Amino acid sequence: MDILSFTVVGAIVSVIVQFLKNKYGTNTQGTLTAVIVISIVAGVGYYFIKQTSFLPAVIQILAFAGAIYTYILKRFE
Repeated sequence: MDILSFTVVGAIVSVIVQFLKNKYGTNTQGTLTAVIVISIVAGVGYYFIKQTSFLPAVIQILAFAGAIYTYILKRFE
């Protein structure tokens, strides 16, 4: 379960960094700093949320939603 959790958290961090890069036009150093800061914040959040049963449910829902979107809904676009 941890591998899937890390993958989802990493994907969310990547999306946030890409959004910030597109919105503010950061350079390489700014993007690297954003990745480090957001990863630390996400890691701390993951650590505290992992202690409850909330995180496994969210991770499973996100994984299934992503799979359904990719394999089923994308085919009809």
